[in-house]
Amino acid sequence: MERRRLWLCLLGGLIFVLPGACETPLQVRPITQEEYPKELARLQTVVEGCSQELSSKAAVHKACDPTAVGPDEVVPVAAGKRIVGYDWLRATLRDAQSPISDQNALKQAATELSEAGARLQQMTQQIVAPRTAIYVPDDVSNMRARLAAILDGGDYPPAKPPSFLQRIWHELVSWLWKALTDAMPRGSPASAIYLLEFTVIAIPCGLLVWWCVRRLRVQSLELAPDSALPPLAPSLQDWQEWLAQGQRLGSEGRWREAIHQVYWGSISYLESRHVWSADRARTPREYLQLLNRNTELHADLFSLTKSFESTWYGGTPAGEKNFNHACTVLERMRAR
Repeated sequence: MERRRLWLCLLGGLIFVLPGACETPLQVRPITQEEYPKELARLQTVVEGCSQELSSKAAVHKACDPTAVGPDEVVPVAAGKRIVGYDWLRATLRDAQSPISDQNALKQAATELSEAGARLQQMTQQIVAPRTAIYVPDDVSNMRARLAAILDGGDYPPAKPPSFLQRIWHELVSWLWKALTDAMPRGSPASAIYLLEFTVIAIPCGLLVWWCVRRLRVQSLELAPDSALPPLAPSLQDWQEWLAQGQRLGSEGRWREAIHQVYWGSISYLESRHVWSADRARTPREYLQLLNRNTELHADLFSLTKSFESTWYGGTPAGEKNFNHACTVLERMRAR
């Protein structure tokens, strides 16, 4: 029996080790700064040829071969070396190479090719006109003026000093830490007892303080009057208008933008229900923190935020199924 277990363990280890040992290492090709723009122009030609063959409605798109991209490249820069990866371009060509019969999928592939061409063009423009004027070390006053202009634009809340509760919390933590270090004799067997007593006392006190701060924060989240809404607040546009724009984009096969509209429609709906005060500077994760984690509303917004972040920021391909799921979640939030 012991020998059989040993053979099973060895077999399991081989199953996990051998695939990793047989993987082909990623090829990287070094090029010079003069060859880099020429390589980008070649890739732009590959994308254009694939787009033309895709529009011709051919059965097999031979011009969309992902192997035409070639390996990744290492370009020398002032700070050392920069690795330029093309996995995103290979994935785009691979999607366009397969036979496509659905009209919406064909439009999606054409859109991805157009975005790939725009990205290559942007990479070329960064070579022609590098952005170095902002980062000149000797021009610190210019940098500070730019930062001050951005902060004064109204898109970011002004800096605030620590509140009274925050100062009290800092003093409480400092006092507890000092009491702990003074009361616990180092190297003594009784130190474990002191630590246990401190833990039993500190945890309820900390939870009580956290609950008080949480209640005060929730009570302070009151919706400002409509006339005082900040610029670009989601609730300035009705949630039904957000949803209608998303449905129109979905009918065009632009699922990624459609999910984007549905997400901000949910934020506009919750904002109009006085769930939180209007503030366009919040991130999607900050909106989640304003909801109670034990409510069903938090679970719905979490599901919609996860779908939005993965398709809008994470580069996950979006489809009709993802869009329908986002609309279902918004409708369920509205019905609560």
